Amino acid sequence: MKHTLSVAFGALLAVPLAAQPAGENGDPPITVVGEREADEAQLRREATRFVDSHGVRTRIGQFARWHEPICVRTAGLPLELNARISNRIMDIAESVGVATNRADLCRPNVRIGFTSEPQAMVELAARRNPLVIGFHYASQRGRVMRVRQPVQAWYVTTTGAGGATATIDQAGVRASGGSAGSRLSAGISSGLAHVLILADTRLVQGEEVDAIAELLAFLALAQTPVAEACDDTDTILNLMNPACPPSRRPVALTRFDIAYLRALYGVNPEWGPQLQRGTLVQHMTNTLGGR
Repeated sequence: MKHTLSVAFGALLAVPLAAQPAGENGDPPITVVGEREADEAQLRREATRFVDSHGVRTRIGQFARWHEPICVRTAGLPLELNARISNRIMDIAESVGVATNRADLCRPNVRIGFTSEPQAMVELAARRNPLVIGFHYASQRGRVMRVRQPVQAWYVTTTGAGGATATIDQAGVRASGGSAGSRLSAGISSGLAHVLILADTRLVQGEEVDAIAELLAFLALAQTPVAEACDDTDTILNLMNPACPPSRRPVALTRFDIAYLRALYGVNPEWGPQLQRGTLVQHMTNTLGGR
């Protein structure tokens, strides 16, 4: 059964065929040349574009991810829908390799609020805890705080070295140092500590709950920039983007979204920025190509 929100607060790869023997009349053998290399190159270009346009680099250049189980809390809708959204997000998280904590008394690190005043809500949250809007410099505060999309997320990231306790990324506070002696890894990784997502009920009212939950899941699992235009790629991030026409708004995670999330949680979190990026692209290319 479909529920809508009400306000309460590929082309197939062509496989080369083996050469056929010459016929009795001496005709030369016929070889059908496939398009595998061309298709893989296209998939790589699409994966590269997706990583570069959707992945946010942390202060140390890596791509942040969850290292601890996520505990999701949703507020602002009827209790049944709040629970449905939270559970759907955790279902998706588990499917891409993210641990979850579903205990009733778990401490939320993913908070989702449906409100008719998202700007006022994020300002209130920032007054209570300035760290909640994430790493930024003073000159960027106004833009970071401004609500620019019907559904928007703010990320608190961390930097951790080896087994040491990760520290929250803050301007003016020195990041943890890694270990020397490796060109591939410095023994340091970027993580997610908290995600705040606000949905404007004036704009999402009438949308299907399951579709909104899929969008919220992507935002909760991967640090994502605020969209400035409609994305050229088929992605759930277009769902509530005012710049996208209805035909460009998927109602579920797309193959690109899923490939990216699986790549993000499959890459070594301690690898350097360029190696991480290259591996993300390769993982995405393999997944999109069915490997």
